[in-house]
Amino acid sequence: MLSVRVNDLRIGWQSRSIHDLIMIKGVRGYSWLYWNDGSKQMMAYTIKHYENQLPIDDFIRVHQNCVINRNFVQKTQLTHRGPMLRLATGTEIIISRRRWSMVKKELQHLYWG
Repeated sequence: MLSVRVNDLRIGWQSRSIHDLIMIKGVRGYSWLYWNDGSKQMMAYTIKHYENQLPIDDFIRVHQNCVINRNFVQKTQLTHRGPMLRLATGTEIIISRRRWSMVKKELQHLYWG
């Protein structure tokens, strides 16, 4: 089982399964890790640090600041606001226009037009 080491302020360093990781959002050199139990953690590593540790079969970079676990994607679509995807949590994520063709191809079974 693949895991990521994270620091929880209450219990210290721990390993968490990447299969429970919904997405990673990068913010000014830090990363927010969002988990399927509803929790999120801020880590002092860049999104690229984590992207290099994640299996490409399960994760896809959809924006300069966002990596998504494919297993949590419900659908992708082109809207009036641009390309987007919806996660199982209900969260909508904007896909960068430069990455749209690659994301659409990778997740074509979820594309709703």
